[in-house]
Amino acid sequence: MKDSNSLLLKITCFLLLFSSICHAGAIAPQVCHRGNCVTVEVVSKREDMERGLMYRSHLEQNRGMLFVFTADDKHLFWMKNMHFNLDILWIGVDGRIIFIGQNIPACSSDPCPIYAPDQKSRFVLELNSGYTASHRWNAGDKLDLKGI
Repeated sequence: MKDSNSLLLKITCFLLLFSSICHAGAIAPQVCHRGNCVTVEVVSKREDMERGLMYRSHLEQNRGMLFVFTADDKHLFWMKNMHFNLDILWIGVDGRIIFIGQNIPACSSDPCPIYAPDQKSRFVLELNSGYTASHRWNAGDKLDLKGI
């Protein structure tokens, strides 16, 4: 009986250790700056990029959507069929913020304005309106893209 309890304890410990190792690799992607992080939904497929945050009623606090493009370009965004305003950040391949569009309004009727920086970027990050101002994120700042 003592040996079976010992074996059961060893198996339980192994499973707990294995479980923690597996979950450690499953950390949600984040974009961080000065110790302040937002958990991001990463999109890179064309159809997901086209839909973006359309039709959603809100974006959770400290959450965002990160668009990952395969090439640097002047990526165009609009706010068609959005239900809330956003801050949109264009980010270079080096992680530096190229441009921030703050408090970009939702658009429910055509034609909707198109937003783009005058420089090329590799990533675009959408955050709740006011996030960049309240956390002092500025053009030129370096972001840490974790798990992306």
